[in-house]
Order: sequence, then structure tokens, then C-alpha cells
Amino acid sequence: MSSIRLLRPDSKILHVATGIILGAVAILLGACQVATSPPVTPQPVPAAEEAEATEPEEPTSEEVEEQELFLTGLIQLRDPLDEPEFYCVDVPGVGASLNLQGALTAHTCKPGAEDEMFHMDSPSSGQFLMPAYDLCMEADGPEAGSTLHLAKCSSTRLQQFRYLDIGQIRLAHGSVEELCLTVASAAGEPTGGPSHLRRGLTLEACDQVDTARSLWIVGSPVVVTTESSVQE
Repeated sequence: MSSIRLLRPDSKILHVATGIILGAVAILLGACQVATSPPVTPQPVPAAEEAEATEPEEPTSEEVEEQELFLTGLIQLRDPLDEPEFYCVDVPGVGASLNLQGALTAHTCKPGAEDEMFHMDSPSSGQFLMPAYDLCMEADGPEAGSTLHLAKCSSTRLQQFRYLDIGQIRLAHGSVEELCLTVASAAGEPTGGPSHLRRGLTLEACDQVDTARSLWIVGSPVVVTTESSVQE
């Protein structure tokens, strides 16, 4: 009578098979969990937090001061004429002799000097404010030959000017003809300072004056010498 011999399974094969079965079970359990989990709804951002995130920051006092300094600049004649350091709109006198009521002149440019630095379009559009004295440039009249001076800023038409792209500074409301800020044709007069010169400054008919004496650069805190000068 023959005997039956039972085969003993190899332990390595059992180990591999067990690993495969366990891996398949884990995959099935993960798939079931994903299928049964509720969808995640994004939470709305509170209005206060949203406003705080988008609200622009207020400029610091230092930034405001830097902006103010940048806006302050010279009213410089584009052509140097007989003054290599160029002419700028200036208050007559200096120091204790400064004459804030006197007629404005064209004087050798003095970058940084309080009596030559203006804000254009301040405090209102068309006005030229000298911030050091809180006074505005004002024409003495709306006709050709009128001089200019500093006065308390107001709504008078004599303080309303237009600065054109070509460089003219025109009285916005002249009597009949267009009037432009113009430097006198006479040679510069020595003022007693080191190589400083001075010329008269008036409003004249724009179509009757040399462009060399009536085209301006406005707003630069330093003298501009790179632009082409206009020859008489």
C-alpha cells in the first residue's frame, strides 16, 4: 500500500503572497475612505481681514517730506544768455535785506536757496508757491510790461499761470493778448555777489519776444544744463 506524502509550502513564497494580499487590502481601504469622505468647503475670509490685506499703507512722514522736496524746484530760463550759471526767478535782496514785496527778478540761479524755490500747481492748479514764505507769484497787472511779485495765495486771476510743453509760462487770463514770463533784453547787471547777475522780469506778448528769453524749465532742484539752449 502506497503512502501519500504531503508537500510543505515554501516559506518564502508564503511571505511574498502575504505581502501582496496586505498591499491590495490597504489600497482598497484607502479608495473607500476617499469615496466616502465629505468634500472640503473653503472657509470665507472675514471682511475685516480682507480689507486689511488690500488696504494700501499710509506713507511715512519721511516719505512725505522727500516727496515735498522733490516737488520744490527752480524756475530756470532754458537759455543761459550772458550768465553761464543760468538765470532763475528770484526774490530781490538776500538775508536781512530780502524784499518779499519787491518785484521778482531773473537772477543767477542758486539751487537750494529758499528765495528761488517754488512749488508748481500749489496750493491750487496754475499757481506758483514759494513754500519758504507761503506766498504765491502774482502779476501786477494783466497787460504787457507788468512786473511780478509775491503775494498771499488767493483765487485772483493774476496768480493763475499755464506752463506749456514748449517751455512758456503764460498768464492764464491776460487782458487781450497772450502774455509770457520774459527776461529783459538788457545785459545782466552785477549784484555784488560772486559773479552774480540780475535782469528784469516782466510779462510780454508771447508772439513778440525772443524765445531765448521766454522759455523756462520748471521744477528741477538743480540747474539743468543738458537741454539744448535756444539762441537769440
